[in-house]
Amino acid sequence: MSNRKKHWKGRASAAQSGGGSAEELFEQSLRGAGDEQRKPFDARADRKTLQLCRQVQRALMLALAGECSDDLLREILVDSVEPMDGAGHLLVRVIVPAEIPVLEVLLRLNERAGRLRALVAGSICRKRVPMLSFAMASGVGGGCHE
Repeated sequence: MSNRKKHWKGRASAAQSGGGSAEELFEQSLRGAGDEQRKPFDARADRKTLQLCRQVQRALMLALAGECSDDLLREILVDSVEPMDGAGHLLVRVIVPAEIPVLEVLLRLNERAGRLRALVAGSICRKRVPMLSFAMASGVGGGCHE
């Protein structure tokens, strides 16, 4: 057994080996220096987030088809589910038939968002259920009359 002292490479020694003191590195990180080599999080390209979006889309399609017990909501289709700010908040785009007022559908979806989140929670394996926001699918001509 040797009597040499072990040199631990902790945060302080790693910071000093980077060419500056801890204060200088802290200042650089506040200014955003050194972020060029770090890859930013892209929720749209994240495989697990996209997998969650597909699971939520399937769960919402089933929930709207029969479990939500609302005749108006049975008529709409879920076009897509996209991450807004990562996996914690999802945007659900719906297709509304022409004879149904879009504002009425969006109002009912927002009123029943809690129930829909509960149905989604039973279908996904996540600790936290994402928040849901609803919007009309772009390029789809739905009913805009009231």
